Amino acid sequence: MALTSKIRLTIGCFILLLITGCEQSEKKTFKLAQLQQLSCQYAPDSLHGFLNCPVPQVKKELPTIAIGRLICGGHLPLAIVENKYQEHLQCLHLKTIQNQTWPDVIGDMKSGKLSGTFILSPLAMKLIEEGFPGKIVLKADRNGNGFVLSQKISSIDDLKQLKTVLAVPHIFSQHHVLLHMLLKQHQVSSENVTIVGMPPRDMINSLKRGEIDGFLVGEPEGQRSISLNVGWMAAISPDIWLDHMDHVFLVTDQFIQEQPEQLQELIDNLVAAGQFIENNPVKASEMGVDYTGAPAEVFFKVLTSPPNWIDYSDMVPTLSEIQLMSEQLVDMGLWKTVPADLNKFIDTRFVIKATQEK
Repeated sequence: MALTSKIRLTIGCFILLLITGCEQSEKKTFKLAQLQQLSCQYAPDSLHGFLNCPVPQVKKELPTIAIGRLICGGHLPLAIVENKYQEHLQCLHLKTIQNQTWPDVIGDMKSGKLSGTFILSPLAMKLIEEGFPGKIVLKADRNGNGFVLSQKISSIDDLKQLKTVLAVPHIFSQHHVLLHMLLKQHQVSSENVTIVGMPPRDMINSLKRGEIDGFLVGEPEGQRSISLNVGWMAAISPDIWLDHMDHVFLVTDQFIQEQPEQLQELIDNLVAAGQFIENNPVKASEMGVDYTGAPAEVFFKVLTSPPNWIDYSDMVPTLSEIQLMSEQLVDMGLWKTVPADLNKFIDTRFVIKATQEK
């Protein structure tokens, strides 16, 4: 044994005797690795280098990225990242902020409280068109909505002869667009229907009290209504507009420009979360109870019956989708014309890279 090793061993033994209170006559054997570990634990810092003690790893403090969400099945990928992938994140710590209303979301985005949010796709487009400095960087999901009617109404075609009040989560929502398309498909006059914006959490009770005659909403709220025997499912969004853009991930230009590494890692994991949901609907519905607001068995049905009721497999937004949504907003009278520059709405660099790496 080399002289320096003997000295280290002697010092280690001496320290060990001090901490254990052992007498030299006690017959105790220790492996050298155990001896070094104990010696390093109790030796003064000045001896750590001589004893070849390992340098303690200082855990890097990660920047916290605040992302907004509402209780909604379209926001389930955030639940998967926050609950399953959080400890594996290398560049950021994800913190989701649950908002209660869309005005709250808009306020938090404009104030800088949030770096991004999952949001209604037409509302995101409206904000950008009005000058909000941000981009849509990801589709949170496709499809994912249900049209619930009062049990007093036996079919969608019955709406032709009735004066009804129908609710959607927001006037600038994909739900309003879908309802507009559905009524046109069934040749229901807009003069017969009053459309109101209403928080989804209020829709079931409002329908139960007879204040509205139906609603078109993001799942699982529609399916939850059916499970409570309030109304019936008249249509689901794949039957109205197959694979339509639903919720999107809107982020600030500041987040894109100043923290691209963090944004890339977040999108990488959101794409992975989408695949996890598609491949593990039971586990995903269980993990998302606090995010969807429904029992796991209710949202499991949305994920599986039929399989395309809500879809997380394609998260890349396209200019054609922005074009189609813009045309619907014009047809509804919410926009005068389709914006000339559609590129201002999306930045797909991060999600394309994430998709190619999977």
